[in-house]
Amino acid sequence: MRKTGKVMPHRNILIFLLFGMSCMVFGQTKVTASLDAKQVLVQESFTWKLEVVGSDGMPNVRLGDIDKIALLSGPMQSSNYTFVNGKTSSKKTISYTFVALETGKVVFPPVDVIIGKKVFKTQELKLEIVASRRSNGKQVAAKQSVYLRAMPSKTSVYVGEPLTVRYKLFTKVGVYNYQVEKLPDAVGFWAEEVPQSAQPRLVSEVIDGERYNTAVLKTVLYYPTKSGELVIDPLNTELEIEVKSNQRNNRRFNDPFFNDPFFSGKRKATKNFLSNPVKINVMSLPEPRPRKFSGAVGNFRIRAGLDTNAVFANDAVGLSISLTGSGNFKALQLPEPKLPEGIDIFKPERTDNISIKGMKHSGSKKSTYLLVPRIPGEIVIAPIEFTYFDLKTKKYVTRSSGQISMSVYDAEGSQPVVTSGYSKEEVELMQEDIRYIKSADNHFTRAQTSALGGRFWIIHIIGLLALGGAYAYEYQSRRLQGNLDLRRRTNAIKAARKQLNKATKLSEDSEELRALLHQCITGFIGARLNVSENTLDTSEFTELLSKHGVPSELIDENKAFLEGLAMDRFAPGAVKRSASEWISATQELFQKLRRVL
Repeated sequence: MRKTGKVMPHRNILIFLLFGMSCMVFGQTKVTASLDAKQVLVQESFTWKLEVVGSDGMPNVRLGDIDKIALLSGPMQSSNYTFVNGKTSSKKTISYTFVALETGKVVFPPVDVIIGKKVFKTQELKLEIVASRRSNGKQVAAKQSVYLRAMPSKTSVYVGEPLTVRYKLFTKVGVYNYQVEKLPDAVGFWAEEVPQSAQPRLVSEVIDGERYNTAVLKTVLYYPTKSGELVIDPLNTELEIEVKSNQRNNRRFNDPFFNDPFFSGKRKATKNFLSNPVKINVMSLPEPRPRKFSGAVGNFRIRAGLDTNAVFANDAVGLSISLTGSGNFKALQLPEPKLPEGIDIFKPERTDNISIKGMKHSGSKKSTYLLVPRIPGEIVIAPIEFTYFDLKTKKYVTRSSGQISMSVYDAEGSQPVVTSGYSKEEVELMQEDIRYIKSADNHFTRAQTSALGGRFWIIHIIGLLALGGAYAYEYQSRRLQGNLDLRRRTNAIKAARKQLNKATKLSEDSEELRALLHQCITGFIGARLNVSENTLDTSEFTELLSKHGVPSELIDENKAFLEGLAMDRFAPGAVKRSASEWISATQELFQKLRRVL
């Protein structure tokens, strides 16, 4: 017993020392950054990895922007704990995968790594991006089985001049599916995807002596909104491609969108690919610019005319102004007429018919005004002029509608040869939701009344109507309380009016104003159709309204409104429309949507 009592303390001391040493080893923190390659090819991916040994918590690290490369995926995190020969160790790993975009030297600067309250700094890393590698002393070009290229139609344009970028896939292997989540970021451009009528068509081409299957995945039309050297970021696409497999594929047939034949010993894998960035030199438009120039670039014609050349005083006549041609239509506003005194003018009705033809926007814009002359006599409306920059001649061109004349006759005088189709009363009623009903001079005979008198029956009928109204109100209130969707649809008009009222109180340069107007229209549509408007874009709103039988003219007007408002929000100055004009346009569109939803 005495011997055992002497041995036990020594064992406890030994265990304590071992535990202390393991804690010391575990507590030592070491931070290391590394690259999995010293040299990579253009469009080849590589990994930057950070390893932290001896830390129980995951480190906090952030990489800044680095030229000539783009982030493909990450961060990926992993943890590893080991206990060997009484020693405990832990390793945390954070990795980022990048893709090389252009040749040159790349430097990864030291990165601050925050672990708890301590800050560690990594070492500087260098990488070389090359277009080819040497093999047996000879220069060998890079041979990639799959890559994506952005191919611009021009590299030097004027502000407002359109250019197209085709995103073309080159592959030597089978491609089964592709997915593009969003168009590339392009600061300083207004962009619209060119619709494709069918799936990408496969074409065989020989590139630098190598045969590839190629297909254009996307075509995007870009309009620069400012001058300078601008950059369109790479397009990121996810491809499901054919790769080698260690196991034989038992399936006999496959149905890829490129219609490859069946194969064996292969499998499918999903990988991300980036195109090259596109640099565009955007030139300013020549100086001096004409006084009436508002930013139109292309080729346009303007016309204006009245629906009648003779009208009575206080009758209405229509004035139509139309702009046709091709160019940066989406950023244009039609000129307004300058009228002599004695003519009242009402808000115009605007219609757009614009589509992409020949890789540019073509079509027409039209404004129809309602004029009411008040003073008899001969009236002359000054020519309506429109100035644009012609890309062919590289000069400013001014088109004129010509002088417009109209004869206004006194209502008590002689009747003109041609008369107007609108009267003063009809003009006033155009602002209302009900039609004018003309009273007639009718004769009525007194009917026999009961002994109780008409007042008796009127009081009882009013009482019954009041009871019915109270019951209907109570029934509707209970329905709304138990049905959130119904309550949302019912309150849609109230919510939209509340947002409009709030927008009218904001200043001209308020960032919130245009966002409120956008939410007014999209929120009203979403509430009426019981969908979540926050997840829909402009094209999805168009499809949704079309499915619910909304007239195509109103669908096009809604699409043009949302696109123009979005461009004014994210590219200030591109749309020449003031806050008051946006509010008026929102009110008109809201009233039209109310009638059909």
